Amino acid sequence: MSEHIYNVTIAVDNSIETQWKEWMLKTHIPEVMETGMFKSYLFTEVFPEQEQEHPSYSIQYRASDLESIKLYMQMYAPELRDKSLKAWGNHALAFRTLLEVIDEK
Repeated sequence: MSEHIYNVTIAVDNSIETQWKEWMLKTHIPEVMETGMFKSYLFTEVFPEQEQEHPSYSIQYRASDLESIKLYMQMYAPELRDKSLKAWGNHALAFRTLLEVIDEK
């Protein structure tokens, strides 16, 4: 059984970066983890090859199976996305991808 990752990449406006990171660490990520759908996460800053106008971050939520992610997306994601939109509006733009782990050492 392979592991799956729900990856959220977010471009953040410079003017809110510090407050947004604190909110992610103290509020949003704990709320996602409290759903019980993920076993761990990795919160990273993205360093692209070419200079970007806004800093970007990636949060990889690791799940034991694809069903956990699907359940999260149905039951919890809409409310949590709405909270994020209300808190940050267009100052934090996210896109999401699902990843399947092929090999890990």
